[in-house]
Amino acid sequence: MSDKWENPSTLFKIADEIGHNRLFGFIYTRYIKTLGLKGNEDMLDFGSGSGAGSKYLANALQNGGRLTCADTSQYWTAKARERMRKYNNVSFYADSLLNLNFSAGRFDAIYIHYALHEVSESLREEIVKEFYRILKPEGRLYIKEPQRAYDGMPASEIKRLMLSSKLIEKHGIEKNGTYSGVYTKSK
Repeated sequence: MSDKWENPSTLFKIADEIGHNRLFGFIYTRYIKTLGLKGNEDMLDFGSGSGAGSKYLANALQNGGRLTCADTSQYWTAKARERMRKYNNVSFYADSLLNLNFSAGRFDAIYIHYALHEVSESLREEIVKEFYRILKPEGRLYIKEPQRAYDGMPASEIKRLMLSSKLIEKHGIEKNGTYSGVYTKSK
């Protein structure tokens, strides 16, 4: 685990609190509205970090839905838990997805927002195979990743990983330096 996630700088903490949590909430809200959630899904937020986007997902799942926030950082998971203490439909895990042993076919949907590119290249394929395993048949995987050379991953790599894990692309678009895609697990 990188020290930047467990011991973030003061500047990074301020940027998260002001930027991610307060000023840019409209970005999360707008994107989550495009997902077409019914509100009753059992959903995984992979790489949930400080919960800045997770709270908008929790709001969208108020029709009996459940949100599971998973991140490898103890620090950011604690921050998310604190930030989202009023939500009773959310659980938190601070560990690698590969260690969490979620049951096969557990989740209706998986949400990945600027997180897969942070996974070590050597683990990405295994992580995406785990996404496939824990998704229900016809479950959806929503992914949004930066396309910047210095901070991101190419859409072609995302598509290759998903295809090699038998996830089917339903929609994908590269726009303004970001790739957004929707994938499903076949029956």
